[in-house]
Parts: sequence; C-alpha cells; structure tokens
Amino acid sequence: MLEEYIKRAYLSYGEIASKIAPNFKYVEEDLKKSGMKYTLEEYLSLAIFISLIVFVVEIPIITLILSFFIHVVFAIPLSFIFSGIGAALIFFLFTTYPRAQVSDLASKIDKGLPFSVSYMTAAASSDAPPISVFKSITKLDEYPELKEQAQNLIRDVEGLGMDILSALRREAKRTPSKEFKDLLLGMEATISSGADLTLFLNNKSISLFNDYQRKIKSYANLLSMIIEMYITVMIVGPIFFTILSSVMGMMGGVENILAMQVLISFILMPAISVALAFYINIASP
Repeated sequence: MLEEYIKRAYLSYGEIASKIAPNFKYVEEDLKKSGMKYTLEEYLSLAIFISLIVFVVEIPIITLILSFFIHVVFAIPLSFIFSGIGAALIFFLFTTYPRAQVSDLASKIDKGLPFSVSYMTAAASSDAPPISVFKSITKLDEYPELKEQAQNLIRDVEGLGMDILSALRREAKRTPSKEFKDLLLGMEATISSGADLTLFLNNKSISLFNDYQRKIKSYANLLSMIIEMYITVMIVGPIFFTILSSVMGMMGGVENILAMQVLISFILMPAISVALAFYINIASP
C-alpha cells in the first residue's frame, strides 16, 4: 500500500522533489542508515504529497471551527494560514523522521552488541574465517537489528563478491551505531595488519561489558532517585493535599474542592505515573 502511494507521489511531485533534494542531503544519509529503502527524491515526493493532503483537508475543518468565533470572511484566510503552518510542520516531521529512526536503530544495536561480540569471539577462536564470525550473529534472533547488519556484510562478500576488508569499510559507513562502526573498523585494521582477531574481539567484548555494567549502575541509581520522587510526589503528596484541602473546604476557604481532588486523583496522578513509566522504559539499558 505504501509503495503505491510513493509511486503516485513520485510521478506527481518527483520533479519538484529533485529540485529541492540538494537542500536535504542529510536526509539521504539518514535514509541509508535507517534501512529505509527509498531514494531521497521518492521520500521527498511522499512528504510533499502528504503535506498537500493535510493542507487541503485542514482548510474546511479550520474554517468551520473558526466560523463559530469570528466572521467567515476572516475565518477563511486564517484557515489558509493555519493549514499552511500545519502542512509545513508535517513536511518538517518527514525530514526529521529518518534521523529518529537512525537513533532508535543505533540504540537497539548497541544494546545487543556486548552479548553478540562474545559469540563473535567464540567463532574467531576456532580459526574460522572472518565472514563466519559474522554468520554467528545471524543465528541470534534476540537481536534482529544487529542480525540485519551482519546479513548486509555477508551479502556484500558472498553475493556481490567484495573482499572482507572492503565490506567492513562499507558497512562501517552505513551502520547507525558508533559502537558497531568502531568494531568494524577495528576488525578491518586487525585483519589487514595480520594481528590476532580473537584477541581483538575478546578485548572488545570485555570493554563493551564494562561499559554495559556502568550503564546498569547508572540506571540503578536513576531508579532509586525516581522511586524516592514517586513516593514523595505520588503517595505522600496526594495524601497531604487531600487532608489539607478537605480541612480548608470545611472551613470554607476553598471552593470546588471535590473537583480539584478528582482532577488530581484521576487525571494528574495517572498522567505522572504513565510519564514516569515511559521514561523508565526509554532509559533502560
């Protein structure tokens, strides 16, 4: 379905996309690293297409809403302005989405890297060729993002006939993960110099696990701080507020006490809990 929309968008707005493409070269690099199989012109064509749809759809909706508050003569031009802002925002989100995908993909690769390098070390210790070292990663279904990176390298060597050093350099340019890039370039330097690949991978594994342990300790400290904040804000705070507001309500000092208590108990507190849970999930190493 999406492919069909991209095809239509490119046929309609491909020429415009080609003209503005030089201003969005950074998007092209992000598209390659994120694994999105689109050219820059195709992606910009889709961005233009969706932005125009948003612009056209928003005009009557905003006009209708504004007509309840101001005269329709003023509502129409304002709707064009707001719709234009909305369309521009959609286009901007399109240009930033690949970079967000790159960041997310890099984070997932980095999370599985310490464990995957251990498998690579075991494969290298059996005097297997370097390409077999990466084949060991493809057996790890727990880390699909890292598995795909290894499959790209294997395809370059076995499918396209590239030598292992060229394939390592090529994949180092394409990967979104700085840690994985350093690993690939380190392997390339080790192989080209004739050094011990097993020793390099073993040292890299130790370094990655030490870094992983530091992240775990930092995360544990963060959780301790969040727990203290949660107890203070979400348990002690509401109890203190309920007692104080009830006393003030009995004294006639504050109106609409019940509404305030409902707002805090059933809207504000759940919203804070969800926000904290979301943040904990993101920060988890």
